[in-house]
Amino acid sequence: MFLSLALSAILAQSDAAAAVPVPSELSAAERSALAAEKAALAAEKAAEAAMRIADLVAPLPPAAAAAVDPKKDKWIGNLGVGLTFITGNSQTLTMTGSAAADRKWEVWSLGLRANGAYGLANPDTNATAVAGITARRASATIRGDRSFGGFAAAFALAGSEFDHMKNVESRSIGELGATLTFFQKKEGELEKLYLRVDLAMRAGYETRFQYFPDPAPVDVYGIVILAPRIAATFRWSFSKDVRITEELEFIPFLLSPTLGRLLINNNTKLNARLTEGLSLTTALMVNFDSMPPKAGDLDRKTTDVALTVGLEASF
Repeated sequence: MFLSLALSAILAQSDAAAAVPVPSELSAAERSALAAEKAALAAEKAAEAAMRIADLVAPLPPAAAAAVDPKKDKWIGNLGVGLTFITGNSQTLTMTGSAAADRKWEVWSLGLRANGAYGLANPDTNATAVAGITARRASATIRGDRSFGGFAAAFALAGSEFDHMKNVESRSIGELGATLTFFQKKEGELEKLYLRVDLAMRAGYETRFQYFPDPAPVDVYGIVILAPRIAATFRWSFSKDVRITEELEFIPFLLSPTLGRLLINNNTKLNARLTEGLSLTTALMVNFDSMPPKAGDLDRKTTDVALTVGLEASF
């Protein structure tokens, strides 16, 4: 490459020299002027060749380097798993799983979330009693955001979930709302502090059925959901290896027959990095439902609390 460019510069000089006519008889002053003109043309061609070489070997400026960053427009996320097994006078097995993936463009972003839990319990390992189910739930959402200047954004969300321990057979939702980001402090690639608030209106449909302890219909099988949602997401990194995350949301229902029903969901998670892509996680999840679906006179508790320890892999 360098040889070809140098050769082209030499040939250009020769062409420039040949392009200037040389009369047969010139005075000494005229010959000196002609030689100076040839030298100027040769220097111009050489400078152009040098610039072409410099463009090939010089490093890109920061803005150009960012434009071709191979990490840009890539999916990032994590996969988590938790397992609790107890044996002896009682036998309990509970499994939890979660997955998250995000992708960002210039002003657009897309987020995918999924989680679930399944648990079995046998109170007497010396008997042949059928194991009871202690957890059976799952949820998944997809969310798209459009940013306006970094501080504010508009978003749309769709999702579906079920929680058979709470008599929720299915719940399908859609949301439109706005996001305000109050803190997003970074040190290099490390996110030190982050606070985001969501203000949205949720619409959806919920079906209810009692699965445990005995199958039975709930008084009102299906309800229409219309509810505002106020949520906050907070992240704080103590260091590059330890981070705490807090997610809190309030959802008051506006339509009968569940007018006044309030859902409060809180998830606190502590991540401690073990390796570059693997972390130990401890999560405390609290779910409150002021009017849980019930069948007949069988009461349902309004609050569920789950403490989970597991592993999380990032990609």
